[in-house]
Amino acid sequence: MSSSTNDQLTAVNHVFVDYENVRDIDPTVIGAKNVHLTLLLGAQKAKFDGAIVEKLIQHAGTVEMIRLTSPGRNALDFALAYYLGRAVLADPHGYFHLVSKDKGYDALIKHLRGKHIRVQRHDDFSALTFSAPKPVAAVVSAATAAKHPTPAAKPTPKHPVPTAKPEPKPETELEKLERKVLEHLRKPTTKRPGTHKKLVGYLVAHLGKKHTEAEIGKLITMLSQAGHLVTDDKGKVTYHLAS
Repeated sequence: MSSSTNDQLTAVNHVFVDYENVRDIDPTVIGAKNVHLTLLLGAQKAKFDGAIVEKLIQHAGTVEMIRLTSPGRNALDFALAYYLGRAVLADPHGYFHLVSKDKGYDALIKHLRGKHIRVQRHDDFSALTFSAPKPVAAVVSAATAAKHPTPAAKPTPKHPVPTAKPEPKPETELEKLERKVLEHLRKPTTKRPGTHKKLVGYLVAHLGKKHTEAEIGKLITMLSQAGHLVTDDKGKVTYHLAS
């Protein structure tokens, strides 16, 4: 990229669906802004609702459908891992979501997180949440920078004109819950649940029954994507709550 431009890339949410494992597709995800959907189908014939098919065709530019031609144990799992790795290589700054109940992916996810890849598995579409797109700074090579040197900064005027600060963006309800839960979990007196299942029940009790388990699941997903929680393949939760 040329240093003469200030272009910024917007992080994309890459969603990979293990269609052998999860058959109910949320139509709102198809064609959603900053979302690329990849459906992986096994060798067996797959049936789709007519409305889903129409929407897949309508948004073909952001949808990829991959069908395996030969059956085999874990064949689709290996294919998904391949296409996930290819997407990470092409877009290392993106968010990556695996929609599958298969916990066998969790070891791979833990490994990728160790490489600072933002990846998460979801049991179904109801647990799927997208982080707000964050601008990624344009990368400028040394050679390009040499060709387009940054002009010298102009001297600051003696009486600079004050500029108005932009109004802060209001928090969403889920962001307010995230902040409240982090404040509580960071207290030294808080006894943190050791498993995902216990954490769901704990947060329902702490936040009140007006918040459903589905909403709590989205909250836990948000905390995981931010790096505050890590859940292993046995459901054990590790906390990283440093502010």
